[in-house]
Amino acid sequence: MPLLGYAVKDTKLVVHKIEAERVRQIFEMYLEYQSLLATVTELNRRGWTTKHWTTKKGVQRGGRLFTKNNLYALLTNVTYIGQIRYKDEVHPGAHEPLVSDELFRKAQALLERNGHTGGRAVRNKHGALLRGLLRCRPCGCAMSHTYTSKGNRRYRYYVCGTAQQRGWSQCVAPSVPAGEIERFVVEQIRGIGGDAVVIAETVRQVRRQTEGDIERLSQERAALQQQLRDHHAKMQVAAAMTNHVERVSSLADVQQCIRSAERRLTEIDNDLIALRGQLVDEEMVTKVLADFDQLWDSLAPREQARVLELLIERIDYDGQHGSVSLTFHPCGIKALTQELAHRREEVA
Repeated sequence: MPLLGYAVKDTKLVVHKIEAERVRQIFEMYLEYQSLLATVTELNRRGWTTKHWTTKKGVQRGGRLFTKNNLYALLTNVTYIGQIRYKDEVHPGAHEPLVSDELFRKAQALLERNGHTGGRAVRNKHGALLRGLLRCRPCGCAMSHTYTSKGNRRYRYYVCGTAQQRGWSQCVAPSVPAGEIERFVVEQIRGIGGDAVVIAETVRQVRRQTEGDIERLSQERAALQQQLRDHHAKMQVAAAMTNHVERVSSLADVQQCIRSAERRLTEIDNDLIALRGQLVDEEMVTKVLADFDQLWDSLAPREQARVLELLIERIDYDGQHGSVSLTFHPCGIKALTQELAHRREEVA
């Protein structure tokens, strides 16, 4: 069966440039939305569909709306990293990969995490700020939040997944007090606003991210315009059908595709206008981050956890050497700047 992102030429997979860019965006979108269902909703809102192709007999196949099942199949398909699967074995392929190994790995890690936790929608009822972010560096696995009670007091911890599943002796530092590591992470973020070098780098990254968003939207816009031309051509073919039932059905399908594409084009144009007016400067970022302490203390625990999710991609805890390292989202500072600016307006 043909695969989104590729065309078949002489029995070989060759990259379909427009579809390949869409595949990469789907992976990035899943990492952004952190949920299969939320990603499916956005894909269908945009009018994006599964692979559409015509058989040798001229029959139209595919082109269906996304579901959780076919999105999961796309995100777990090793073909996209240049490999092929044969039964239970995976081998190097002769085709060009569409996504990086790192992007694919991040998607698999999130799929696994959501498979065990239910994803973002699960309530974080114990106020674990680092839930879903903290990892045990020596074991290379996630650390989950737990607690013990003694009398009326509750003691919270983050525990290594290896220690939980195989025994505490299997990890050199199986747990860390939750309050202690949460305070450390927050203090690291507090320090961003006072570092001029970090502020300058933040502005540079925001501009690069915004310019990248503009480029991606512009490419999607060009692809949609091509799709509209194709749909209008299909409309003419459908109108010429002699079978009344087939003609009506085909015309309805093509008209729906045209409406979806035109609706998405309008959204893209509005997004491009917003992005071009979204660039921030050092003064703005400095001002927003300078108010971090006041605004952070005004947030409820769930809101604080959301701010950290926006900002941080992962936190690696090395209990053996007593070190903690933070990996920020490429556009994390941008997201934090917007979030804190919004909160600042609410408080005012």
